[in-house]
Amino acid sequence: MIKKRVFIVDEHLSSRQNGVGTYMQCLLDCMKGLDVEVNFLSFNSEEKDFSFYEREGCTYYCFPICNGGRMLESGELCWPILRMYVPDNKYNVFFVNHSPCVAFLKSLRKVYKRSRIVFTIHDQGWTAPLMGDRNRLREVISKSYPCKKRYETELFCKRYFKQERQMYNIADDVICLSENTKNLLLDIYKVSAEKIHLIPNGYPETCQCLFTTRQQLRKELGIEQNERVLLFVGRTVKAKGIDDLLIAFENLWKQDDRLRLVIAGEVFRLNNFAKLTPYSASHITYTGLIPKEQLQKWYQVSDIGILPSYSEQCSYTGMEMMANGLLIVTTDGNGLTDMFHPDYNALVAPIGQNLSENLEQILCFALSLEDDKRTSICHNAKELLRMRYSLSGMREKYRKLLNNESIYSAI
Repeated sequence: MIKKRVFIVDEHLSSRQNGVGTYMQCLLDCMKGLDVEVNFLSFNSEEKDFSFYEREGCTYYCFPICNGGRMLESGELCWPILRMYVPDNKYNVFFVNHSPCVAFLKSLRKVYKRSRIVFTIHDQGWTAPLMGDRNRLREVISKSYPCKKRYETELFCKRYFKQERQMYNIADDVICLSENTKNLLLDIYKVSAEKIHLIPNGYPETCQCLFTTRQQLRKELGIEQNERVLLFVGRTVKAKGIDDLLIAFENLWKQDDRLRLVIAGEVFRLNNFAKLTPYSASHITYTGLIPKEQLQKWYQVSDIGILPSYSEQCSYTGMEMMANGLLIVTTDGNGLTDMFHPDYNALVAPIGQNLSENLEQILCFALSLEDDKRTSICHNAKELLRMRYSLSGMREKYRKLLNNESIYSAI
């Protein structure tokens, strides 16, 4: 029997800095555990010329930076080059993960007519501009707007929505990471149910603990013995809830000056953040982008992990917090309700009319939570991670996808 040939498309520069990069490594690990030939297509790689090599059972095809790094506009150039080395046939399966990519998919389909194209949704264009509000999305796509600056958000979302529908139409299969997005695909995007595959991210089943004690790490990182550490990990953009978190922390710190907030991720608007925290600024640590090993230290010294997003698909940050036994405070934002359940594996702040006030209340409750309740919630989080978001479970769903078996199961 001829093996399937899997081709994983990656954009090297961006994947080093976001959750898609973590997903790529997990996807590679999944594929290496299946009876398939694994190939990795690295666009905007650090190579000066197109090259390919084999390593650890995988063939890597490296495309150098071209067209100013605009990978998704370079398909007409790159796919014919790959075609010189990889023939088109029905056993090829291309996994594409970046958006918006209508032209990229069209050019791939043009060169590889017989091959199978799978598109994975890591985010959608409306989630950040509309702050994860699905009802607002329905309203926007159902109306017409004049081309005026006051409607630029609505016009952007309508254009992006149209592109997404084109992308899902070109692909043979569409992978979503959450039940929420699956329902949106069926109800709003009108994607055929046969095309949709619900495959949540999988988390590597490895121990994350360092050998250094928590007390030693706190001393190394400059944390005082009596400080209680709240940890945010991610991009510091409004849709991630960072502004609301800072407002909430400012008020909390006024009540308890033993608190420290750690922001792990690239900072884009430091001056704006400083204005939100005039009194507590000296108790906020901005680490910037840091290696995984350094981030792991912060996980181990923290008391509470905060995921205040308005929208997530299937958060690796949330999984890391669960794996490290942190008490998690999150929201009922788009996609997050699939992953976190109030008082079971997290404490959940409703977005409502004022997320910062709701976050403040839930964080105040979290800081005073009884030890047995805290232990129970953290234990449930670890169990849910093991049962629902295992790498082995992710691998099995991809095996079924590649073999055209039904993979849907309620989660």
